[in-house]
Amino acid sequence: MKTKTVIYRFVLALFCATTLNAQSQIKVNTLTSSYFNGLTKQTQTIVKYVITNNSDEDYLTWVALTPNEDKSDARLIDDFFFRLKGDFNYVMMLYDGLLDGLSEPFNINIGYSFLKKIRPGDTFTYIIAKTDEKSHFYEDRIVVVNKNEAYNQVSISIDEKYFFKPSSIFLVENGISD
Repeated sequence: MKTKTVIYRFVLALFCATTLNAQSQIKVNTLTSSYFNGLTKQTQTIVKYVITNNSDEDYLTWVALTPNEDKSDARLIDDFFFRLKGDFNYVMMLYDGLLDGLSEPFNINIGYSFLKKIRPGDTFTYIIAKTDEKSHFYEDRIVVVNKNEAYNQVSISIDEKYFFKPSSIFLVENGISD
């Protein structure tokens, strides 16, 4: 009986360690603060999503056009890279050179061409300003996926020049509704 208990505890500890390790690959800290702006006569809420890559692999993040709604990573990747956004999708824009001729800020288009690579040990921060603290417009659209998983699914690799360089981006919800 004692041997079974020891084996059970070992397997349980191994399972917990594996689960915790998998969960800690990407860590997301959320910081929220609110204040009343006397000039605009509105309550302002600032939400910071600090994404830390604790893994030894690159991760990608972007803001999806539609809420994630528990979509699989494969579906989120497919939506971003292959879903038509007007006349083009992201892969078509890359291959047709449509992103090459654009200078900042026009090459960074949230929902269309904004793509950030988070290297191992790095952090990236989404700072969201909103006037309706109950709104989750951007929060429901933030995607973080393993870069290799995305590249394998879309069968391409992306040149460094197409990635957003700064370590944070400021998004404003101003009268946006889901």
